[in-house]
Amino acid sequence: MITVDASVHVNALNPAETGSAESKAFLDWLQLEQHPVTSPTLLLVEVAAAVARSQNDAERGIEAMQRLHGLPRHTWLPLDRSMAMLSARLAAHYRLRGADAVYAAVAQRAEATLITADRQQLERLEGVVPILSPVQALREFADHSETVCTDDPL
Repeated sequence: MITVDASVHVNALNPAETGSAESKAFLDWLQLEQHPVTSPTLLLVEVAAAVARSQNDAERGIEAMQRLHGLPRHTWLPLDRSMAMLSARLAAHYRLRGADAVYAAVAQRAEATLITADRQQLERLEGVVPILSPVQALREFADHSETVCTDDPL
């Protein structure tokens, strides 16, 4: 099982950012392989907001969120009271930003590997949940001899 945080999705959408090609390649691999993914519903909000802000276009943000929500083999976990409590504990213990703690809690609850482009998460969550950067995940999960699709990552 895999949990992908918003940093990977947003990074994949901005070719000017460092690591964008690797984030996009990883998301393409996920789609191609139809690998099961568990995400917090918060991901939908973060992607819609990031796309709408960066492109100054609310409709593009909503479209990106709808494409993401419609991906196959995706399980969505709401931020209910139990998930909020687990997230808060992780945030406090590992000094995480609120949203980052939600992704860590979802990965922990789903027994998933968290994929993130956020260096702080990679450093602070090592040993807490299985965690990899998109580059590391491609090395570990993807067979480099296969062709990776080039469709929109969302």
